[in-house]
Amino acid sequence: MTDSDASGPAPSADFPFPHHDGLGPLPELAALRRDAPCARIVLPSGDPAWLVTRYRDVRTVLADPRFSRTRATRGAGPRMARVTTLPDSILAADPPEHSRLRKLVAPAFTARRAEAMRSDVARLVDGLLDRLATHDRPADLVPLLARPLPLAVICDLLGVPRTDGDRLDAWCDALRNLTATADAEVTTAVAEMTGYLTDLVTAKRRRPGEDVLSTLIAARDEGDRLSQDELVSFALVLLAGGYGTTADRLAGSVHLLLDDPERWGQLLREPAMIPRAVEELLRYAQTNVQANLRVATEDVRIGGVLISAGEAVMAVNSSANHDETVFDTPDILDLAREVNPHLGFGHGVHHCVGAPIARVQLQEAVSALVRRFPGLRAAAPPQWKTGLKTRAPRSLPVAW
Repeated sequence: MTDSDASGPAPSADFPFPHHDGLGPLPELAALRRDAPCARIVLPSGDPAWLVTRYRDVRTVLADPRFSRTRATRGAGPRMARVTTLPDSILAADPPEHSRLRKLVAPAFTARRAEAMRSDVARLVDGLLDRLATHDRPADLVPLLARPLPLAVICDLLGVPRTDGDRLDAWCDALRNLTATADAEVTTAVAEMTGYLTDLVTAKRRRPGEDVLSTLIAARDEGDRLSQDELVSFALVLLAGGYGTTADRLAGSVHLLLDDPERWGQLLREPAMIPRAVEELLRYAQTNVQANLRVATEDVRIGGVLISAGEAVMAVNSSANHDETVFDTPDILDLAREVNPHLGFGHGVHHCVGAPIARVQLQEAVSALVRRFPGLRAAAPPQWKTGLKTRAPRSLPVAW
């Protein structure tokens, strides 16, 4: 819809999209970018919303303060689903509240801190690959690498026991539910994870460590800069985002590399291009089939459509990353792509705080696999997660 036909009916789209195995371009998003860049949808909650798919418009929604995250998580406004939200979390906050919260944790997630962690991440990767090397073939790379690596990194960073990985994995999938799990089960998972982290905070208050969670506890107890609810929600968001998202991206990246043997061969011939290849994998993989909801605080025109104050908007990063007006041949995975302003980690004030550490993990994991397993290949098609807000392999059988 454009300004010239603003009096006509608003374009609409079915949502959620039907499941597609793989991480390739979604035809539904391509059609929307072309024909209806700001389309009406109905959310799983039954609330109406606008779906925004073009790069420029997505950036606007993510950065413009007229689109509020707080309004999408508190009060009686539109919601993604009728389940428990985390109204005290950093993901639900607008500035200046968001700025206050982010300032507390940002020093632990800087690019400099990530680089300082690189050697430790490399050692973790090598230890996991030592076990992979002795494993029966075919081997599933998800439980052997993609899951334990980011789990160890974020648990160590936050001060959470690695041994609780299975429970954390199930909770993280529940938090990313779209249609896979009943609302009551999602609510239970959030309550269980909140209880777990509350108990952990109590234990760390008695015996603090050199970790981010202990630092946040100090901010709560000594500086009174963080409420108890904010503290627990903060820990939950950092754990879920730092673990589940990175695990899915690692598994998806390796799948894409092995899906076309020439891609793997390209990295074998030119390992120095791995950092650039990782950026392209982050751009190309259409992992997100939805995005965090925002609510307009005043009338705003996006993509030729007037969005009224109080209406919900969903701006899809993974669609923006395939916008034909920004990226040359966007539906081709070009590991040597030089100009790549992708939105794989978001944009604006909610740009992923853990992006530098995620990049280091992806780079080190791919580099070590290329170096140690040059004959790595897909042994069978992966199984895919379904009904979540993200697309990712649930299993990734490989051989070498």
